[in-house]
Amino acid sequence: MSEDFFDAAAVGDGVAVRMSANVAETLTHLAGELIRFLETGEVEPAKTGVFRRTVTAADVRRRMFPDAYRDRVEAEAFRERHSGRLRDPSAARRVRQTLTGGTNHVLSRAQVGDWISTFGLARFLTLDRKSKRLGMVGSWVNHVQETLILATNVLAVPADNPSPPQQTTSRVQRSEQ
Repeated sequence: MSEDFFDAAAVGDGVAVRMSANVAETLTHLAGELIRFLETGEVEPAKTGVFRRTVTAADVRRRMFPDAYRDRVEAEAFRERHSGRLRDPSAARRVRQTLTGGTNHVLSRAQVGDWISTFGLARFLTLDRKSKRLGMVGSWVNHVQETLILATNVLAVPADNPSPPQQTTSRVQRSEQ
């Protein structure tokens, strides 16, 4: 049995992260899937829910990029004006490149922002058709985001604060197959 983990702690002007090889592999794969979706609009075919319906690219797109306005014309105009920025895969590419370099990293504040936005979008790839089940991968994505945010907030705490937030960690036991 091996233990999966993702830890983050403030160091200097950045955040040190360490994770198990399995978590790094999962996050790398997810960043790659996000890049593919942002570039091509394609998603990995997956059947979810009671009736095992396939999650479509349109399902993911609607959840990932909901209407910015109630008025359909205004919402479409917003999407048209900002689609390039909304679908820019640059941050996800940088995250995937970092992840392929191992399981321990020291991230700058800009890199932390890349990770938070990448996995914020990538979590939409892990949800079932009706967005009711998070699943194991979705739970890890949420944990990664939360851990990075808490570690980043430690950087913003004044030095005279008597009790800054502590490092967070999560561990999951899994059986080797």
